[in-house]
Amino acid sequence: MGDVEQHGAGWSGGDPGRVTGWTLVRTHHAVARRFTETLARAGLTPTQFGVLVEVVGGTGVSQAELARRVLVTPQSIGELLTSLERLGYISRRRGPRGTASEVRVTDAGRAALDRATPLIQAMNSPQALGLTPPEDTTLNALLHKVLAAMKDS
Repeated sequence: MGDVEQHGAGWSGGDPGRVTGWTLVRTHHAVARRFTETLARAGLTPTQFGVLVEVVGGTGVSQAELARRVLVTPQSIGELLTSLERLGYISRRRGPRGTASEVRVTDAGRAALDRATPLIQAMNSPQALGLTPPEDTTLNALLHKVLAAMKDS
């Protein structure tokens, strides 16, 4: 008996729609595409948005931590900050030698976030995601749980 007869014509792992990781990957691509399109209307990329959101609170995060939070390499965060500085969205003040630079969101950066906020809120509403409010809350909690598990592995 050949492999096709033994496992059927499809994948030997069964229904790929039941593979949670694959569903997450597919969902990620669809949501990322929508997120990118939405932010473009505010003149931002998702990574620029992420940096501004992380910095606007003024928590004094290091560049390495900022890179981790916005999912870029430590090497590329410097380039990203330089581009945001050129756009006038952030300002950096160099700290004493051996200390981190202080990054602050400028008025122009706050204005960019203000343009993006209603767009992001609309695309992230439970309705826009095809969910009820309780489903949205549950999904978000479950996704945070998956993220935490991936950090530990």
